[in-house]
Amino acid sequence: MRAQVFRALDGPQQHAILAQATYLDCVDGAVLSHVSAAVIHGFDLWNVPLDKVHLTIGAGHTSKRTRRRELHGTSLTDDEWLHSPLATLPVTNPARTIVDVARSVPLEQAVCTGDYALRHGHVTHAELAQSVESAKHRSGIGRARRAIELMSDRSDSVGETRARLIFGSVTPVLCNQSVYDHNGDFLARVDHVFPDLGEVIGEFDGMHKYGADPRRVVLAEKERHNRLLEQGRTVFRYGWADLANPSVLIERLQAAHRRALLHGPPSGWFTELPLPKSAPLPVIDAPFRGSRLPRGA
Repeated sequence: MRAQVFRALDGPQQHAILAQATYLDCVDGAVLSHVSAAVIHGFDLWNVPLDKVHLTIGAGHTSKRTRRRELHGTSLTDDEWLHSPLATLPVTNPARTIVDVARSVPLEQAVCTGDYALRHGHVTHAELAQSVESAKHRSGIGRARRAIELMSDRSDSVGETRARLIFGSVTPVLCNQSVYDHNGDFLARVDHVFPDLGEVIGEFDGMHKYGADPRRVVLAEKERHNRLLEQGRTVFRYGWADLANPSVLIERLQAAHRRALLHGPPSGWFTELPLPKSAPLPVIDAPFRGSRLPRGA
């Protein structure tokens, strides 16, 4: 691949190509794992280093590190890996991948990746619990348990996940709630509701919401916002820049709570309904050619 084409790719795309090249030059029996498997599966990764390819070779092998590769010598059962339908490369399955990521990256980053996998149906809470139990003697398992306890299948984006973690450190927060007016008519599905703070509604303004026709979306969002205000609801909005200052963001939430107390209880109600199925957003669009089966496959 030409250098200028490679440089034009984003981080996960570059890592996927590096992972393929590294795998083809690796020892027999190795399986892509950790963040490398997350990339191949197409999971969201936020603020995670992608300069090194991670592979797992199985128990009985020595872990080795080089500048571009980390080979993990940990146990790997036959049901913990599969061939990626995107890249035809052997990778740890989604549950094992999320647990390995959660053992090796900070909690916030791990939860963002796990939320994506849960929301898009790649893995279930039960599968994560089973995978954590299987990894109970590995390094970082305590951190992984904590991260998996915080993961949710009701988050639509990294931004929503990060906001939930910030707010959840000080007050209960409910995700993706359906709001109805006093007549029982549906008003909106909102990102966050704070039940202990006057039912303040929190909305994360991420660019993913605006799509190909931002003007139409902005107008629809304004109409939706106004309908919520007409029901006496206090709406608190935040974006990516706000997430960089958690203390300021919490102060803004507290200010929204004070406004809600002045307005009094809102009319209508909210409830948690099943979410529409969310289609995966593939990360990899570079072609992959050829692969080897791990020894014994």
